[in-house]
Amino acid sequence: MGSRGSRGYRYRSRSNFVAFATEWERKSRRPKIRGCQLIIRAQSILYHTPIASITRAIEYLDNAARIARRAGIVQGVVIAYGDCSPQPLITIDDLTDLKRRFSNLTDIEYNFFDRNHGHGGGQNRLLEDAASDLLMIVNPDVLVSPTAFIELVSALGRAGVGLVEARQLPIEHQKEYDPQTGETNWASGACAMGPMDLFRDLGGFDSDSFFLHCDDVDFSWRVRLAGFEIVHQTSAIAFHDKRLTNTASRVANPTERYYSAEGTLLLSYKYSRPDLTKIYLRNFDASGDEDHIKAASAFRLREKSGRLPTPIDNDHAVAKFVNLRLGPWRFLPR
Repeated sequence: MGSRGSRGYRYRSRSNFVAFATEWERKSRRPKIRGCQLIIRAQSILYHTPIASITRAIEYLDNAARIARRAGIVQGVVIAYGDCSPQPLITIDDLTDLKRRFSNLTDIEYNFFDRNHGHGGGQNRLLEDAASDLLMIVNPDVLVSPTAFIELVSALGRAGVGLVEARQLPIEHQKEYDPQTGETNWASGACAMGPMDLFRDLGGFDSDSFFLHCDDVDFSWRVRLAGFEIVHQTSAIAFHDKRLTNTASRVANPTERYYSAEGTLLLSYKYSRPDLTKIYLRNFDASGDEDHIKAASAFRLREKSGRLPTPIDNDHAVAKFVNLRLGPWRFLPR
């Protein structure tokens, strides 16, 4: 597999990753985080998202921008939406009103794609003409805390850090992180921030492989292959609205079940664990879960048509699968 072009992930070997990381640091392309004012671009992908939810999320981003600007950390914050819905969710009048109401934001951009590119594909489209120091990937229903920008930027100021994620509430993500340094295996795309140059130089998200779920895991592991750390910043809070059943287990809809299963299969294959791929396929086939069975069938169709990603990380330097999960967990969800 060669280069996939400007709109998607470009494959790099392990040696190319190391060379890229060295050159990137040598040219001092990392933004000088401390003692300067930064431009932050926050990108969200919409799909049937209610305008009320979009407006509420912007209200919280606007407040976080106000506080970060007052602290002298941020010069400007731009919010960019990519709409994958069948019909536009935001009208010209809506956009004009949002810009008027939320004046702490430098700009609010809206792009109707007229096509469902998926999460990674939509993010890559928004990246094409983007210009900022830092890029935040955030779900459109996430509500950020007042100091979220300040706390995320602070973590990025540490040497060797390439990507920082916020702490999700009311249900924390179960994956493990170092309680002292915050270092973790991968960053959730629900709310994460990194240097714009790093997103560009890694080719963005691998949208050819990951349509909806697990593109954040893949991108995180490529960040680590490039020699950078992933940090979980507990002081940066993101309210991520999740539904629970009467027994306190998290509700996963059929779309989430299908794409999570498909993403897990593709991750295991891409990160050179064909042994796990076989186990996942066998487990999904026997699960009785219609969505998991469909995901296994879709993987085999990709395999037959030659559309699987080229395996990387042959020495298993970054990809961690523990008990068939994506890395070690602090606790088991119900």
